[in-house]
Amino acid sequence: MTRLYTWLTLVARATETRSGSRFPRTLWPLSPKERELRLLLSELRRLEKDPEFAGEWQAELAEGWRRIEFDRALLRALEERGDGGDPS
Repeated sequence: MTRLYTWLTLVARATETRSGSRFPRTLWPLSPKERELRLLLSELRRLEKDPEFAGEWQAELAEGWRRIEFDRALLRALEERGDGGDPS
């Protein structure tokens, strides 16, 4: 079955190439990777439209940014201390 899909994909690609790529979506039903990618992208679009998801996503971004700023401030404080924070 895999050989059949491979062969059909090659034939379809050759046909698309010869026809000037007028039908770029001809292979989508034949390609499992493309099918999975389309499902993931459709799920992402659905989630992006969900206001609850958008709020959680913004909160996660803000939290990540606060962590980065905290780490930078901590590094600056250790550098100002002069000994690199070594307790010995």
